[in-house]
Amino acid sequence: MVRMKRGNILHDTIIIGAGPVGSYLAEKLATHGHRVLVLEKKADVSGEVCCTGIVGKECLNLLSIDNDLILRTANSARFIAASGKSLKLCRNENVAYILDRPALNRALAEHARAAGASYLFQTQVTDIQPDSNRVCVRATQQGKTRSFDAQVAIIATGYGSSLPEKLGLGKINDSIIGAQAEVQVKGIDEVEMYIDHELAPGGFAWLVPTKNGKGLAGMMTQQQPKKHLKQLLTSLKAQGKIISADVTCGYGVIPLVPLPRTYANRILAVGEVAGQVKPTTGGGIYYGLLCADVVADVLKRALATSDFSASRLSYYQKQWQAKLKREQSIGYLAHRIFRDLGNKQLEMLLNFANSLGIPKIIAESKDFSFDWHGRLILNILRQLILGFPAQGIASFSKQHKKHSQTIPT
Repeated sequence: MVRMKRGNILHDTIIIGAGPVGSYLAEKLATHGHRVLVLEKKADVSGEVCCTGIVGKECLNLLSIDNDLILRTANSARFIAASGKSLKLCRNENVAYILDRPALNRALAEHARAAGASYLFQTQVTDIQPDSNRVCVRATQQGKTRSFDAQVAIIATGYGSSLPEKLGLGKINDSIIGAQAEVQVKGIDEVEMYIDHELAPGGFAWLVPTKNGKGLAGMMTQQQPKKHLKQLLTSLKAQGKIISADVTCGYGVIPLVPLPRTYANRILAVGEVAGQVKPTTGGGIYYGLLCADVVADVLKRALATSDFSASRLSYYQKQWQAKLKREQSIGYLAHRIFRDLGNKQLEMLLNFANSLGIPKIIAESKDFSFDWHGRLILNILRQLILGFPAQGIASFSKQHKKHSQTIPT
């Protein structure tokens, strides 16, 4: 157990946000003897979640959850162009696991509580004020203003909180909108990805079968998510892939680049609020967990020495960027190239990926990872640039050159 100079402060750490990353971190800290309080604005952890819940094996191993939370496993996905032409990627082993996201939130919160963490719900944090002795977290709870003191505060709210900018951490300057609905599927047994920029401008759409005839239909898009999700659902119903297009839809904004700073005096930011997300897929669970591990290590040192200065906590940003910066930069480059292409170019890419044996490369690659895309993306980009036809190589290379100069630092 960590030896801490606690004085009369009730909590060592206040975590703002009870999503997967917040609760995962709460359990890790509480297990090591930290006094942890989690503040969550929702009434519970099982509220609406706009997330497919698809994770890889490495992420699953970190979560240590019951198999009951796995709705389905997947070893293949079919990428479908606007014309209907498709490319199938397949592995011999399962590489993805589709989790019950509300149940995951509940399970991780239960683990944290069992380790000793406390939770307060319907508590909206409005301000964080650090000083030399403590950090004061101000919140509204059922119409009343409350204050909580701790040694350090962790912002794990998910994307969209105003707290980072208020605290001088900057703001994320590129994002995309996620839209999704639970549907009744018909005759669909593998993940389908729709590469159609008229359907999902600047992004892509999906249909993911889950369990008991249900599935998730959604998209990442730059504009008008309500309109485009409705078009997707109407199209899927017309194709006989879902039973009804009259379903409840959820929406959320997904960051594509990191927050400029993820630390300050007595404050750290982790997960989606810090932009620790895969720019290729919008997935944030695995990256958030990895960064939560870094937070736990940094706080172990800080609590042992009672040093929560920005200079001490800056080690957190150095460490998580050492893990993720290259992956995020390559992923963001790929995203920027992809979102500027028209449907004809996208179909050309799909055709050439097929002709160049990309499915075989992925099927036979010994180091393929669902969670680490950088090496694979660079390999595919090289293959495509070398094999792209004369009439398309100029425009594709121009996109590659333009965006390679805009990778965030």
